[in-house]
Amino acid sequence: MKIRVVDTDSEFDALEGEWNRLSEDTAPNFFSSFDYVRTAWKHFRGPNDRLHVLVLSEGPSIAGIAPFYIERSRIRRIPHRAIRWIAVWEGDRPRLLVNGNEEMFWDEILRFLSKEYRSWEVFDLVEQPVNGPEGRGWSFLARSGWYWEEEPDAIDYYVSLEGSWDDYLKGLGSETRNQWRRKTRRLSSIPGGYAVERISDQNRMKEALARFVSLERSGWKAGAGIGVAKDDRHLAFYEDLLVHLGGKGQAIVHFLTSGGEDIAAWICFIHRDVVYFRHTAYSPAYATYSPGILIQAEIIQELFRGTYHELDLLGMREDGTPPRHKTEWATGQRKTVRLTAYRVYSHLLPLVIFKRLRRILTKGSGEARQGTVDSLQQV
Repeated sequence: MKIRVVDTDSEFDALEGEWNRLSEDTAPNFFSSFDYVRTAWKHFRGPNDRLHVLVLSEGPSIAGIAPFYIERSRIRRIPHRAIRWIAVWEGDRPRLLVNGNEEMFWDEILRFLSKEYRSWEVFDLVEQPVNGPEGRGWSFLARSGWYWEEEPDAIDYYVSLEGSWDDYLKGLGSETRNQWRRKTRRLSSIPGGYAVERISDQNRMKEALARFVSLERSGWKAGAGIGVAKDDRHLAFYEDLLVHLGGKGQAIVHFLTSGGEDIAAWICFIHRDVVYFRHTAYSPAYATYSPGILIQAEIIQELFRGTYHELDLLGMREDGTPPRHKTEWATGQRKTVRLTAYRVYSHLLPLVIFKRLRRILTKGSGEARQGTVDSLQQV
């Protein structure tokens, strides 16, 4: 197997056809698609970021693509170069595109990075499946010359769209169902009631985005500095992505309206038979009606009437407060881990030694505490 590095925009663009073919033959998510990764690189790269897409070939055909870039950063004031997924920018659960056994491709990539391309010190893999690419964990990762850390990352929630809306509704908690019905009746009772508008026409995407941003800026997200319009780069990114994917039938903006006024909105993307919920916004004037939950329920009900397999509610790094708008409506979850590798024989060696010693001391302290507990239990 051969690996080559794609590090120019022109080479990146030339991969589109093979990338799309590989994407159709494998099962990556939306955030590994060419359209998403290319748009993210266009809008979010910094002046010192270097494109580092690895293309794996067997004979004349491309068998795998790893969409990375190299970023200059610091750890404890030590400068270093880190290899990261391009899709960390506004993405979720980045993955390799591979036609074959993914563990084997990881072996090839790590061997290449160890022996043939050494212009980096940290390899940062966020939101990877907790059970590994093939369901056997991550113990297969090469250890020689690397120091690996693994920690829990975001939890992804999803709604299976198998079966019917009625069956799905019955599976929700009774309090969730009752609250939804009460809020629905309350909003229906106001003059004009409410309606759901669905925009998927490419020619209306800029209009839809402007309406969404207006809602977003009316609420708490504007003050928190998050969301679609958090800065000019993000706004340009979403405009570019919505217009481009709207032309392919892969973008939808839903609005919950009343009397011609926008109350809440959802931005969704579609990849194959999965719908990806990306952003929501609502008017604070209607907060007592829980408009975000109402539009979510309306969209899920609509999706059950279609041919989709899943609504992916995407991941959240939980801080102790469960995201109830996801946990109460999801039918399942996927846990992820963050894997960080430090190249031992580099100027980060003092940091690696420190991390190893801390791990040994922490483990020893834990074993000592357990020994004390065991001794007390025997008394």
